[in-house]
Amino acid sequence: MTSMDWSASLGVRVIAGTEFTAAGYYGTQLGLMDFKRLDRVLNKALSTASERARANALGKTRFVKRSGIIGNSVQSTELAPIPVMKAVVEAEFSIDPRSIDAKRITDFTCSAAQAAKAFHPDVKRVELVVNSDVSRQIFASSEGAYIDQSTCSSGGTVFVVAQNGKGGSPADLYHHTGNQLGFEAVSEGKNAHNKDLQAFSVQIADEAVKLANAQPAPKENRPVTVVIDPDLVALFAHEIIGHPSELDRAIKMEAGYAGRSWFFQDLTHTMVGKRVGSPLLTAFSDPTLRGGYGYYLYDDEGTPARRVTHIQNGIYRDFMNSRQTAHVARVKPNGHFKANDASVVPLIRMSVSAIAPGKSDPIKMISEVKRGYYCVGHRIPSISESRENFQIAPRLIYEIRNGELGRIYRDGRVTADSKDFFLSIDAVGNDFTVFPIPNCGKGQPMQAKPVGNGGPSVRGMARIAQGEYR
Repeated sequence: MTSMDWSASLGVRVIAGTEFTAAGYYGTQLGLMDFKRLDRVLNKALSTASERARANALGKTRFVKRSGIIGNSVQSTELAPIPVMKAVVEAEFSIDPRSIDAKRITDFTCSAAQAAKAFHPDVKRVELVVNSDVSRQIFASSEGAYIDQSTCSSGGTVFVVAQNGKGGSPADLYHHTGNQLGFEAVSEGKNAHNKDLQAFSVQIADEAVKLANAQPAPKENRPVTVVIDPDLVALFAHEIIGHPSELDRAIKMEAGYAGRSWFFQDLTHTMVGKRVGSPLLTAFSDPTLRGGYGYYLYDDEGTPARRVTHIQNGIYRDFMNSRQTAHVARVKPNGHFKANDASVVPLIRMSVSAIAPGKSDPIKMISEVKRGYYCVGHRIPSISESRENFQIAPRLIYEIRNGELGRIYRDGRVTADSKDFFLSIDAVGNDFTVFPIPNCGKGQPMQAKPVGNGGPSVRGMARIAQGEYR
């Protein structure tokens, strides 16, 4: 089934108050009739957000008066200063999604799904979802900013179930490819996988067949050498570094679903300036980096985007922030305050969060291993509340014996304490890649947002755990 739709939304933030200042928000979805009376819609939005800001400010004042010493923790809502910008940012694409008719997309999607299904008799089921869209965001502030920013994204997600003819357990896989481009991202292979959607779907079908015929992963009670490919490293960058480097989570302003941060206990007990990994480990978030999703030049406060170095040669350095959290932490805003659309309150979100490339040859990183495992691709992680330890499932696990790849295992997990694993890193590859992540979730109600994550091959020490993936 193929469909085309459009949506529009509006969001307003007002900061007001006397003894204390506070923020008030208003957001709504817009229909066609709203554009015929847009002045009234805007006036209502402004007045409602103003009323809420004043009510929240008054609530602060009342709380301070009745709470004694606890009230000393209450602060006014203040925004760290930023350059006031006026800019127009055009979307980048070769094939405009709006120029493609429904039949072409349907035929394209069905052809890719059929190729994956026909790949091998063990492939029992294939589902494929393709999306391509153009979005435009207009940001204006009372400080004088006016930013008109457009983006284009296209991607496809393939789901494959395989089972061998011997009655073995089914193997199910899904994976996503795409880019912040037009339809060419999936039709011409302009993505991190360098494959069009049909070739990518066949690759996932091939992996599912291998898994359906693989033995369960062995259990390693002690840490062993693991070489992790860039696709799986992208998930490490997302879960173990990216989420805990969001400053609203770190200072407990937003801890729903995704938890808190192992880099930050409170304002006087943080890992900033302390060693959290090997000298070979550097990690960052950079909204100006292309290759997956998460690219932009201005965030939803009009802050110019810039790279934030989280870990530099193993030492923790900095968090992603908003203007409000930057004021609290007494640092400069770095442009990571983003919302799913204008109708919801922005949160501090990853842009393109990644582990930086090193100098090692990925092939040599494997050939130097006497005994260990090569872990390829990512599935669903299981992460502790503050990300201080993890259990992450690769799609494929290869045994390494005397520097060569051996048998393939299924249903295994890589598990370790985060700091121990990062300290154990003894090689970082030169094969840096940024991948599209279609659904990073955060907030209550949850906002699922596409971001980019990446990295090179990484070698370190971890345990291999068993457990069938569901």
